[in-house]
Amino acid sequence: MGAYSAAKSAEWSLSNSLRLELAPKNILVSGLHVAYMDTDMTANIKAPKSNPAEIAKIAIDGLEANSFEILADNMSRMVQKNFAGGVKEIYPQLFEQ
Repeated sequence: MGAYSAAKSAEWSLSNSLRLELAPKNILVSGLHVAYMDTDMTANIKAPKSNPAEIAKIAIDGLEANSFEILADNMSRMVQKNFAGGVKEIYPQLFEQ
């Protein structure tokens, strides 16, 4: 899971970098952020999963609204909200005793 999480983080960062780089050319970069979707790739993962059709609708709605970030599920909204709080906010289980 470490590589998967790193890839998700890299995608978030890449979207932000490209957004700044392409803005002067009037190119909007939207980042779609979603935790697990119910696909073949996640078939063996025991966690809540979003319906891909619902995520596609959320993505299209976000693009039509010119959203910079499309946070498609509760997990993605929580992660974004907790970024500023650092490790303690993102991984509270590490501090529970």
